[in-house]
Amino acid sequence: MKKPVAMMFVLAQLVSVGYGQDQKAVNAPFTLTWSVGKCLGCKIAARLGEIQVVSRSEVWAVGSEDHPGGVNTIVVHSTDAGRTWREVPQTEKYTDPDAQLAFSFLDVARGWVALWGLAGEPEMISTRDGGQHWQSSSQQFLQRMQFIDDSHGYGTVADEFFRTNDGGRSWVKTKIPHIGFIDRMVFLTPDNGWIAGTTGMDGKDLLVFRTVNGGRDWEEFRTTPPQQPQRVRDLFFLDQLHGWLITWNQIGEGTYLYSTVDGGKHWTPDPDLSFQGKDKQANVVRFTSRERGFVFFLEGARNKLAYTMDGGRHWYKQALPRYVDDCQVFEADLLCSSAGGFRLLTLHPK
Repeated sequence: MKKPVAMMFVLAQLVSVGYGQDQKAVNAPFTLTWSVGKCLGCKIAARLGEIQVVSRSEVWAVGSEDHPGGVNTIVVHSTDAGRTWREVPQTEKYTDPDAQLAFSFLDVARGWVALWGLAGEPEMISTRDGGQHWQSSSQQFLQRMQFIDDSHGYGTVADEFFRTNDGGRSWVKTKIPHIGFIDRMVFLTPDNGWIAGTTGMDGKDLLVFRTVNGGRDWEEFRTTPPQQPQRVRDLFFLDQLHGWLITWNQIGEGTYLYSTVDGGKHWTPDPDLSFQGKDKQANVVRFTSRERGFVFFLEGARNKLAYTMDGGRHWYKQALPRYVDDCQVFEADLLCSSAGGFRLLTLHPK
């Protein structure tokens, strides 16, 4: 397949850290390639946020621009692996800085976007021709959204979960008990999915819910961490058993990584504090196999990557030139967006 044309940063020798003890320098078992793109004729988008990669050339993403008191967001689309981008008409949404533009694309043609219509009412729109034409599917507002196929879609608003079996025309609501806010949602199949957040007013517990019947019923799993979590920043499942999540804790307490090997029933904190804890802000966790995993984080004002080749028993660190906002596993590679302009990072195993 044709690889993205990109500008390569040579990242050779690394300083590695495992369980807080210095290890000898090693050569990275992967390459990092940064592609620098531009947005053609864009009036809103100034940088990339969440991305959805549907082929080696086709990428959908949230483009955004800060404004006083809020953020203008719009769906942007690239057909040449991120070299050029264009704004997708009718997908603009003004929101607060912590909110999301909920969108989901299955492939180069089929997608859904939840926004506010011209009349100030919530509206979900869908396309079957890659965003050239849109039609109204429903008046359902969602803060997060994921479609698995043409029929089955899922979404969240605050502490409520929504599901559709007819392509977004109608939605069934389920209120999730005990959770203050549903921070993250992941579905692997039409039946199997997870949502995560923290408990309501006190927020002392980490909550993960699992469904095996498409969101009709949820099983709650509760963890009380040593440090009080404020929110779940990221949630990722490689398969039905193996998952990871990142918590953002109270101000000054940093972020922490947890893993599960039993589908979310039990969550174990990672003992390596070289990329966790005070003054560290982990943003994204992704595993491309059970052994090979990556955590993008800030240490002070420095962008860094922690990676493991043995399932988290040892972690190694290296500096990065830019901040990574969101990542997706695609054909054993990791493709990520950078918050600085229209840059994509491709992490490719050697």
